[in-house]
Amino acid sequence: MRPSARGVVASRLASLSIALLVLLSGTAVGCARRAAERVPAAALPVDERGAADLAERLQKLLDGLVEGPDNVRSGLLLVEGPGFRWKGASGVASEATGAAMLPDDQFAIDSIAKTMTATIVMELVEEGRLALDDPIGRYLPRSTMDGLHVIDGRSYSGLVTVRHLLNHSSGIPDDWSCADFLDQIAGDLERRWIPEETIAHVKTNCEPEFPPGEGFAYSDTGYNLLGLIIERVSGSALHDAYRERLLDPLGMGHTYRPAFETPRASIPGRPPSERFLGDVECSLSPAVMTADWGGGGLVSTTEDLNRFLRAFVGDRIFREPGTRSQMLTWVESGPFQGYGFGIGLVDFDRSDNPAHAGLGQVWGHAGSSRNFMYYWPRRDVTLIGTLNQIDCERNLYDIVASAMVAVRDTLFG
Repeated sequence: MRPSARGVVASRLASLSIALLVLLSGTAVGCARRAAERVPAAALPVDERGAADLAERLQKLLDGLVEGPDNVRSGLLLVEGPGFRWKGASGVASEATGAAMLPDDQFAIDSIAKTMTATIVMELVEEGRLALDDPIGRYLPRSTMDGLHVIDGRSYSGLVTVRHLLNHSSGIPDDWSCADFLDQIAGDLERRWIPEETIAHVKTNCEPEFPPGEGFAYSDTGYNLLGLIIERVSGSALHDAYRERLLDPLGMGHTYRPAFETPRASIPGRPPSERFLGDVECSLSPAVMTADWGGGGLVSTTEDLNRFLRAFVGDRIFREPGTRSQMLTWVESGPFQGYGFGIGLVDFDRSDNPAHAGLGQVWGHAGSSRNFMYYWPRRDVTLIGTLNQIDCERNLYDIVASAMVAVRDTLFG
């Protein structure tokens, strides 16, 4: 990113931080447990005409999102279900070269990575190397724990558990919405942050939201803490734990951490597609990709994310069937949203938007660049995509719902 653009980035990021948190997590309205839909509809045969109609409709939807008024340059979408599969692209992957976006292009996945971080934590739980209700001070040094969670002079740091970090019920503030943090990121985009620095910034500049377990507040800081716990318990650097436990075993050969690994291009000679904040390109700057550590910092493709999601849905990652079920235990995070362990629930039937009626639930995760990875249990459909634009007025849930409506109306009447 050009140095002259940094002031623009700082001010625009600050104005967007609250909106992004609402997008990713909803507004907390108390806690509740709600079972996810798990039984898909019976698979229906999809004839050639139906597949062609769906492809045309999805491409038109994606083109409309890219060509609309939201300053979007590019988009990707993959939709897969029983008997059909469609993957498409729209727009340009690079403004400088004008290279057309291709369906296999890579993109920054932002907070979608939280599902993978949480999955690794749950693997360690299965192995008996940590427990959900363990206080995190059992795994983190005193320098990290001191002053981590203090309200009105009372320390709650020792009461924060692994579970609290996973489902954002710790009350620990989010670094990206913390005072001056975004200014520091934008002011030196070449800086390489370590997670302890992001945590120290929060301890110095932000008040906790509530005592542990007494609410919901989305926190990237909590996922940086989980990354440190993974490193401490596994003995591996976080990027190595990702590689050894998920990326290589699942064949996710085009997913990597740019700040810590060499590129793994999905198409030879092509870098990841560009991500924008308004008119400012902000794809892979070291500051962003290192500060967004345990809860982000990954580049992937729709194919690789679909591979992960299908393995998760098919319960092919964990040893015990109950492990995944624990991740799908929801605390209410918004009017029609819930949050489990690194995974979110969207219950469209609870939405007051008539366009959402009858769609049922999806679960997965979203990111700040209007990217998403969702599973639709009612139809056994995966929906994965990105618009590569942070400063976008389009509601992400409306985007996902539009793709769901296209599938429903074309294939299921």
